[in-house]
Amino acid sequence: MRRPVPRRRAAGAAAVVTVLMTGALAAPPAQARSSVATGHGTSAGKPSRAELFHEAGERHRVPETVLLAVSYLQSRWDDHHGAPSVDAGFGPMHLTDARAALAETHHHSSGHEDPRGDASRPPLVRRETPVDQERLPASLET
Repeated sequence: MRRPVPRRRAAGAAAVVTVLMTGALAAPPAQARSSVATGHGTSAGKPSRAELFHEAGERHRVPETVLLAVSYLQSRWDDHHGAPSVDAGFGPMHLTDARAALAETHHHSSGHEDPRGDASRPPLVRRETPVDQERLPASLET
């Protein structure tokens, strides 16, 4: 009759195998080539963006394509200085529309509706000139 293996020992062995397999599966093959062509740097002597990503991928053992994808999603590799992108959105997910960000009114500001639900009294807030949401300022035009 065989002796039963203690649970701690079995769990420890399973953890070691899991870590080793994860590391082996996450590492790119030795023959893999970079999907981004790398040059010998820029004319000013600074390394190109592709070279920087290649070096960072090797140093931290992260596939270069993963670094490129995450960095692009986070920054779009552009600096808009606070202005919306060409799609009139802000940030990587474009959750805020430029027209909505510029609108200084809420949905009760048209004068036809009272936010209190009482049509017998004049509205609390009356806007003299409506906001022209069809025309954006020149700084936000693309």
